[in-house]
Amino acid sequence: MKYIYTTENCPKCETLKKKYKIEGVQFVERNADRIKQPEDDADREALVQASMQNMELPVEIDM
Repeated sequence: MKYIYTTENCPKCETLKKKYKIEGVQFVERNADRIKQPEDDADREALVQASMQNMELPVEIDM
């Protein structure tokens, strides 16, 4: 499963979502606020990934 963590008014996020929709890639969009207080393993992995990319969005996780 692919998760994409995004926020409102994020041009990079919107571009990535449009690209995936055109390519037929299935994903689950999650609010980036979940990274601040992880609720599950995907959120924890997103926190690690976000840290590696200087907290820039979007954050993509494959679980």
